[in-house]
Amino acid sequence: MLVLDWNIIWTIVNITILYLLMKKFLFGPITEMMDKRTKTIEDSFEAAKNKNKEAEHLKMQYEEALSHAKIEAEEIVKEARERANDVYDRTVKAAENEASRVIENANKAIEVERKKTIEGIESEIIGLTMAAASKILEQNINEDMNKQLVDDFLAEVGATK
Repeated sequence: MLVLDWNIIWTIVNITILYLLMKKFLFGPITEMMDKRTKTIEDSFEAAKNKNKEAEHLKMQYEEALSHAKIEAEEIVKEARERANDVYDRTVKAAENEASRVIENANKAIEVERKKTIEGIESEIIGLTMAAASKILEQNINEDMNKQLVDDFLAEVGATK
């Protein structure tokens, strides 16, 4: 037959009571504390994921803004070059027009001076012709005399043989 010793029963009862007390006062709070800790860690991981997503989003926005800024800078440089080329073209055209005007004025001045010089020369020639004619008319001329008269006339006006 099976004989049960009261010590074994009391040990089983004590162990059961100890287990229930430990479950209530030790395992419960520890499990609760570990659950809170697990939840805190999971929340931290979730927050980190959210921060990562936000950082990626901000990075994409930054890269997009940087791309737009580069495009805008290229457009500004292109417009500045076009404006500079326009200013250059206008300046060159104005300089060409001014040079043409100066050349035209110089040509007009040269033409006026040329006409004055021709008129002066014509007046001088007419005067010399009149002087020569008056000398010829003053004397009755033979061929030797004519030659002598021409030589004297040329010497008088500054031309030598």
